[in-house]
Amino acid sequence: GEPVPGLYAVGEVAGFGGGGVHGYAALEGTFLGGCIFSGRSAGRAATKAAG
Repeated sequence: GEPVPGLYAVGEVAGFGGGGVHGYAALEGTFLGGCIFSGRSAGRAATKAAG
C-alpha cells in the first residue's frame, strides 16, 4: 500500500488497459490520451525527484 521510490509506470501498465476513463469496451486507440497524460505526469515527477 505504499509507493516505491523511483518506480514510475505509464500507459497500460498504470491501469489504462481495459478500463479507465473510456470504459471496459473502449477501442485500443482511445487509450492514447491516458497514456500521454500518465507519461507526462510520470516524466515530470521523475524530473522533480532527480533534482
